Amino acid sequence: MPVAGACLMLALGFAACDSSHKQRDAERIRELNEIPIAQLRVMLKGFPGEWRADSDAIRGKHEPPYGKPVPPGAKLITLVPPTQLRLGDMPVRDAIASRRSIREFADDAIFPEELSYLLWATQGITAVQRDEAGGIVQRFRAAPSAGARYPLETYIAISRVQGVAAGIYRYLPNEHQILLVREDAEVSGKLMTACYGNPAIGSAPVVFIWSATPYRTEWKYTYLAHRMIAMEAGHACENLCLAAVSCQSGVCPMLSYHQPKVDELLGLDGQDEFTIYLACVGKPKGEEK
Repeated sequence: MPVAGACLMLALGFAACDSSHKQRDAERIRELNEIPIAQLRVMLKGFPGEWRADSDAIRGKHEPPYGKPVPPGAKLITLVPPTQLRLGDMPVRDAIASRRSIREFADDAIFPEELSYLLWATQGITAVQRDEAGGIVQRFRAAPSAGARYPLETYIAISRVQGVAAGIYRYLPNEHQILLVREDAEVSGKLMTACYGNPAIGSAPVVFIWSATPYRTEWKYTYLAHRMIAMEAGHACENLCLAAVSCQSGVCPMLSYHQPKVDELLGLDGQDEFTIYLACVGKPKGEEK
């Protein structure tokens, strides 16, 4: 056989082998996803039996904490206090009517006051209930949570916020601070890779990333917890969408991400805590100032 012909056959062989591998991988993924529709709907409908007697709350087990601890020596950035925020005066009706998913962002940086406002609007403390001695009984947040269990953690991937280094941060609602998880000048590109190259991720100055810690809700609601957590992620993201519109920014909610890669980027174990939702935030392209 001529050399050119042999090379062609060899190339076709490699191509066929590669195609065969991709087909087998796709088949394995389909097998993982081949869960009966009725079974998938169970999460939405909830457990049909009596779930309360099976909860750790009823058993008297100690309830899990509402948030993650602050590591010793962690770098904390105090945000503009909610009482001093001057943003968000747009009527709710106008904000709802104006909301659109924005996928192209300007090069503008987000100002610290706007970041403070958006974090407060999604998971911030809106009121505190105290007992007669002045002790805190309950903190109320901007987005509702079943049984006040608050299973969500809010992370932000910052690439362009005025005066704040690029990297991964975690929001502390009670203190209204952000905790530096890791400085990373390449965080935007890494996150875009973990989201299948989505350009909206790459151009956004800030990406909100919510993680779920299921046991916080499972402790009380067992089999109903998982649909509740999914709903709560939606509550938080919709608050973000409307708050952003009210200060002339835009949001694109996203579910297209590679689970293990995003979890690894945030430093999550992927089991007891894992990513559940993302949203890009920034000024719409064409509205640079």
